[in-house]
Amino acid sequence: MSIQEGNNANIKWIGVTSVLFGVLLIANHGNEILRQFVIVPDSVAESAVVADCRPDELEEENLSLKECHLMVSNVQIILASSPSWFRPVSVCLYLLGFLFALFSLLSGMRFITSPDSAQRSLRASFVSLTAIDFLIFATVSTTGPLLRSIYLWPNLLWFFIHLALLAAVVSYNSGSTQEVN
Repeated sequence: MSIQEGNNANIKWIGVTSVLFGVLLIANHGNEILRQFVIVPDSVAESAVVADCRPDELEEENLSLKECHLMVSNVQIILASSPSWFRPVSVCLYLLGFLFALFSLLSGMRFITSPDSAQRSLRASFVSLTAIDFLIFATVSTTGPLLRSIYLWPNLLWFFIHLALLAAVVSYNSGSTQEVN
């Protein structure tokens, strides 16, 4: 698929890119929601219990003993650095992001076949995703440095991806599919 076929500009890349990033964002937010439900306060990892790094499991997973201890430390960092309000707010924001990512995926598929009728819904989904990214950024910014080091850069990346896609959808006009001079 080329950006320009003959004398006609091909704008299907906006829909295809929306679908691709929609799938990736659904996976990302799904993993984050799962993380928030699995890594919970008052779990074994939060206590000072030594990691259960059995040699047979280490061999099966191809991990060293040090890697096993570091994985437990990562969980402890998340638990120790998370304020009490962080988990519920994160789950809400990532769930909203999940739903709007699904909406952008469906709108992107519709945009491929019918750009004029799908432009409004695709624009709404990217405005919403950009706003959610900003809220996640604001939420993470108020936590400690350890949580910020985990969440800020990936969140900024998604913010700029959604901003770029929003700019592409906003700049699209139905005349762009007609003859280019």
